[in-house]
Amino acid sequence: MISIDDLRALAGDGLVAFDSRGGLVDVGPLDPVGPATLIVSEVTDALKRVDDRGTVVESLDRSQSWMVEAIVLSSSALAALSGDMEVEDLLLAVPAAGFEWVVSPTSAP
Repeated sequence: MISIDDLRALAGDGLVAFDSRGGLVDVGPLDPVGPATLIVSEVTDALKRVDDRGTVVESLDRSQSWMVEAIVLSSSALAALSGDMEVEDLLLAVPAAGFEWVVSPTSAP
């Protein structure tokens, strides 16, 4: 569970970066960066779609998939959010608050 109030305090007037468990990370300089940025790495593992029985029905193209390594939010994006939430909910709440995610493909922090 991630506390938006705690993230606001950490960001101040700038940015705060954290991993999917809510732990703070140092991401260094970012390009691109926006009010809501996902730091991603390429997926190198095999991706498969399975049916309800667990049978592989399709191999998925990795070229359109990214693994989220860190989330970076600005004080302006955080100001539009409130409460505590899971990362999955945060990923939906940010666009609902009017901010688009910017993807910054870099090395893992």
